[in-house]
Amino acid sequence: MRRICLCLILSCGALSLSANADDVLPAHLVGTWGTGSSLYDGVDKQTEIYLLPDGFGMAAGSSEPARRADVLDGGKPGARAIIGFPVRAVLEGEILSVRVLLPKNQPAMKADNAALSCRYERTGEKLTCTGPDRVPVTMTRRSVSVSDEVMRTIDQVRALQY
Repeated sequence: MRRICLCLILSCGALSLSANADDVLPAHLVGTWGTGSSLYDGVDKQTEIYLLPDGFGMAAGSSEPARRADVLDGGKPGARAIIGFPVRAVLEGEILSVRVLLPKNQPAMKADNAALSCRYERTGEKLTCTGPDRVPVTMTRRSVSVSDEVMRTIDQVRALQY
């Protein structure tokens, strides 16, 4: 009986190790990062990155809210343009490289033109990312996980076998 229990314990440990073998990002980088509390926060454009342990994720951004010139709405913020796309992230030394994940049959598109290079700052748990435009964007960690909605979207992307 002891041998069976020991075998079960060792098997569970091996399964646990193999499940984590696919993880390419350390735990301190996994989760939800954003420039604001949401894509709708404030009057500025916002950026968010959602990262999973295996490096898959999503990036999203919003424009500034539209405002009516005639002020008939009392100056309240209007709708925002929001765009999101799948990404793949890898940690290369101290640099987190986040690249747009494009379908295999899109040779005319260049994923490198949309790559982000990010540095993690332990103080305040921040990611400072720079894209092709060389303008730094600082995001703070909002959560150690991603929402169920984002998770479903990432699962759908994975199913496409990029």
